[in-house]
Amino acid sequence: MQICFIGYLTTMLKGPAAFNYLKNAFANHFGSPSDALTSLPLTAQWISSIWHGKDQEWNEHKNSLLALTSDENPYQGHLPSAALRTAGSLMVKTNGNIVTSVPSAATNTGNQQPECNGERVDLLVRLRLLKLVSGISGITEESLPETLKLNLSRLRAVQAQIQKIIVISTSILVFRQILMSEQALVNPVEMESIVVRCGKEVLELLDRSEEAGVEEIVEIMSEFSRDGEEASNTNKLQARKAVMSWMSLQAGDTAFERISHAVYLATRGVVLAGNGPQGRKLAEMALRRMGAVDLSDRVVAAAEILVAVATV
Repeated sequence: MQICFIGYLTTMLKGPAAFNYLKNAFANHFGSPSDALTSLPLTAQWISSIWHGKDQEWNEHKNSLLALTSDENPYQGHLPSAALRTAGSLMVKTNGNIVTSVPSAATNTGNQQPECNGERVDLLVRLRLLKLVSGISGITEESLPETLKLNLSRLRAVQAQIQKIIVISTSILVFRQILMSEQALVNPVEMESIVVRCGKEVLELLDRSEEAGVEEIVEIMSEFSRDGEEASNTNKLQARKAVMSWMSLQAGDTAFERISHAVYLATRGVVLAGNGPQGRKLAEMALRRMGAVDLSDRVVAAAEILVAVATV
């Protein structure tokens, strides 16, 4: 009897039913939304920290949506450094896909999620969650308001996923620049194929080891050459490692900051536009600037968790 009852609850608490259950349980525990300022002081303070920037973020998002409908690039006129411009211009359609062959730390919900229509509280919560997981410092329980403490592990997983996307995007950019400087590959399709394979290995490394750093990434990237064979020229290997050693994954580095911002824009597109076609297109546009459009599935999966947390 108990097994049947548990099976019945399992069926009921999936999809929209589970979402409604969480919303009702949240309201029963914390009270009416109209009393939020008094019943949720930490949450109110946490959300207010994004107040002054919300209008600019919302206007940028609306402009991006308008550009989508007019078939324009929403980032035209705001291109990043020459390195990012070069990476974006070299993107070609290939059969390789970094994302589908590597398990993601975030799980795709499979459900169509609502877009933000600009309602004040909804906009503030979504943007604040996005800012939280986009930060470099690790998320702790002390940094969360009372309404999000139960979501600590989920938010940490999203932050880890976004940081992986930034690292792999930086690696792809640097590796493509090295191949271009060597002028060893004239065919852009061949170059892109090697970049995708290299990116896949780096991504697998990051998924496999949380302690992997720049040295391990450089070691993988330095050994790729034509047809995936190891580079046999010792001088070339050392030259590659010397160039890649300049790769910085620290806040304050210009290239790293630009890549981080591009990933932020990609995630924001899905967080505000939902996980439908519009949100995905916004994510792809932002990632294409640095030649990392194959990571869009991971961005969408991470953003879906943020939207689910925000709308509860």
